[in-house]
Amino acid sequence: MIRNCRFCDVELSQDNWCIGNIKQKQYKCKTCDGIVGRQNYLKRKAKQLSSYSVTAFNRVKEGYVYAITNSAWQGWIKIGMAVDAEDRLKGYQTSSPFRDYELLHKSFFKNKRRAEAKAHKLAGEIADETRGEWFNISKDKAINIINSIDNVEKTGIQDIKEVFI
Repeated sequence: MIRNCRFCDVELSQDNWCIGNIKQKQYKCKTCDGIVGRQNYLKRKAKQLSSYSVTAFNRVKEGYVYAITNSAWQGWIKIGMAVDAEDRLKGYQTSSPFRDYELLHKSFFKNKRRAEAKAHKLAGEIADETRGEWFNISKDKAINIINSIDNVEKTGIQDIKEVFI
């Protein structure tokens, strides 16, 4: 019985069909077998690189705490953190057909997680209403909250006490 490669449709023979593929009844020529092998290798490496990149990226402590507004939701301001606030803003713009998100304010911190947690705590205390990281407060209050956070690097229990007590 004559078999063809399922990828390139070339007729398979002993010259172009790998012995391992013959035993496993995989109908692919040596050329396509090499291409598929390289593709699978690159997929594995990409997954590995991706997880390493995300882990390394998450270890970066420095970054910005920012305030973003959208005219569609008057009075609501998102307070968040990012390594690059402008890049984060671009990510929000893709979800809006009007590209109407606006970076209201940003400040750089040595520990962006601590600063964001402190900003959320302060904003939650004075906001009329909260929804996750979105606060119903004035623009001036959001800017003042971010500016009021100290930029001192603290360690361990100092961070926890300051943010949650």
